[in-house]
Amino acid sequence: MVTGLYYLHKCHICGYTVSTSGPWEFYRDAPGKRKTYGHPVPLSQEAAQAGIHGLSAIVYCAVCDKSFDVVLVEFKQPCRRPLSVWLGECEPKEEFKEEDVVKCPDCGNTRLVFGEYENADTRCPRCKQGKLVARLEWIS
Repeated sequence: MVTGLYYLHKCHICGYTVSTSGPWEFYRDAPGKRKTYGHPVPLSQEAAQAGIHGLSAIVYCAVCDKSFDVVLVEFKQPCRRPLSVWLGECEPKEEFKEEDVVKCPDCGNTRLVFGEYENADTRCPRCKQGKLVARLEWIS
């Protein structure tokens, strides 16, 4: 079972630090705007009634030196039981295609930083000499 994770990525030379987290549940309101569902339970009555529409994460682009929130998956039908999301019981809207790879909205980079292993070769965007080293701070 997967749960929400929070990482700090720190340069071993200059100390520059960024954070990443997720995956996190979201829902869509009546106009279709994405809103935080809450984890592990809904934050509001509106969220509880809407159900979980998908998962998002805060990722980091070392090329742009920016963090941003991206949708990882949306479901065909809202999941009514939060545990169903984590047990893989919610069906994604579409089959995964190559063009569905999560990209930086600014530069199109697909090598985004999230957890411990993805950033093994991520150079610090500030000092250009150090390496961003991930540390898992907490799990929910």
